[in-house]
Amino acid sequence: EYKSYLSRMSLGETQPLLSEGSTGIQGSRSDPHPFHHTRSQVISQTAFRATPTRWYILFAFCYFGLVQGFIGNAWGPIATTMEQQFGWSISVSSLLATWMSLFFVPGALLFPVLMSWTNMRFVILLNTGLMATAGALKILSVTVFPMSYLKVISHITQIINGFCGAVPFSGVMYITVNWFPTAERLIATGIIMASLNSGIGVPFILGPSLVPENNTNTSSNSLSSEPTHDHHFFLERLRYYLVIQGVAMILTFVLVVFYFPSRPKFAPTASAVTARLDMIQGLRALGRKPYFWLIVVVYGLTSGVFNGYGLTMDAILRNNDISQTTSGLIGFVALLASVPSNLLIGFLGARFNTKQKIINCGVLGLGTICMITFVLDLVNTLPRNMIVIWVTVLVGVMCITGVVPILFDMSTESAHPVSEELSSTIMVLGNQIMCDIFTGILQIHFNKSYMNYVLISCFSTATLLACFYRTSNVRLLIDYHSITVEHLDSRSIRQIRNAGVPVHN
Repeated sequence: EYKSYLSRMSLGETQPLLSEGSTGIQGSRSDPHPFHHTRSQVISQTAFRATPTRWYILFAFCYFGLVQGFIGNAWGPIATTMEQQFGWSISVSSLLATWMSLFFVPGALLFPVLMSWTNMRFVILLNTGLMATAGALKILSVTVFPMSYLKVISHITQIINGFCGAVPFSGVMYITVNWFPTAERLIATGIIMASLNSGIGVPFILGPSLVPENNTNTSSNSLSSEPTHDHHFFLERLRYYLVIQGVAMILTFVLVVFYFPSRPKFAPTASAVTARLDMIQGLRALGRKPYFWLIVVVYGLTSGVFNGYGLTMDAILRNNDISQTTSGLIGFVALLASVPSNLLIGFLGARFNTKQKIINCGVLGLGTICMITFVLDLVNTLPRNMIVIWVTVLVGVMCITGVVPILFDMSTESAHPVSEELSSTIMVLGNQIMCDIFTGILQIHFNKSYMNYVLISCFSTATLLACFYRTSNVRLLIDYHSITVEHLDSRSIRQIRNAGVPVHN
């Protein structure tokens, strides 16, 4: 019905419900956006409006992503305690974290297929249902089953969590496009990305506080040392930790069952109801969209490479005389710093939505300069100064991770009318591939300091490539109904017609 109404509006067969200059509509004189309406193109809020329930959808989706990141990183921060008290080797804890990467890819590949066959509600119910099942297993592993089953159940739950991990990334643009108006899309994307980073950081605080290392007290009058706590203490603390995880995972399913429709009753924008290509047609169309693939490469060279660097930061920095404690603290603080940067840069991208390329290139350039300074100080090309290392790595990480909402929005814009779930899936797959390549290189036995130069080379290349991106405003043009030849150049007209929207003289 929306598409039919738009078509009739574009052909001049329908009079607008509100005239130009009326308050409370897109395109009025108070509209800060650069695309203005003619009288025959204005459409009232009775046709397109944002529903208040979008904030609940955003909360439920963010919570899903936060819990998924929390569970994926739950074992790393307590690896030492698990080795001391339960005999789990470090390799076991590493494997538990690796399941996330291994099963993320098949989950990402399956997501657009399920979306083409079913709908978002089914997909989100399926994934949160699997998460709830894994959460129940976690609780049973420390309350009902013998402790000998804990290791096996932990591997199973991590595999399930990794498989479900693609949805918060691949589904982010589907949620923002279908639920949020144009001015709020990038802000919502930034909030979702911030929640994903927050979830990964939760275990660094919650894990060691609930399941601490067993430090020893050494008496001044004795050569012997005694553990601070006995084994029963750690067993009880581990039970608390796993029960918290299980309850959090079950709650994701409860929130979705309570309310999570595939689409809102009213579309928030015109582009939300523009026809999308099916998966096969979309894949063919993406082959003819070089600027989409440019954004995929930029995202992989920045976020993907940095994720790989973060996973191996301890080994790389230790090779440059930075202690394990300091490197871990740097990684944790940098991760937390990415949360406000996602929100801030997402807001800037939404406020200046036709200047995203400038914002993207500027922020990436600043981040690259900071990371180059960080590496030069790290390898002692510059005099070693820990203050410089801290400042440059924090600002650099804030910039590199902060542009992710803009990159996702630019990829969706350049891929239109390919579905958001397909374009986002390709983005996250490219990111994961670059992360795996970076960590795979580290398996080769050579000086790990070279990876610092690989890092800044990738960032510099990505910044340069971002400058060649050609801005596309197809969705903005559709949303603000500037669909007349007198307002568009020939390239924009071709883009609009390729998107399936009528253009009239």
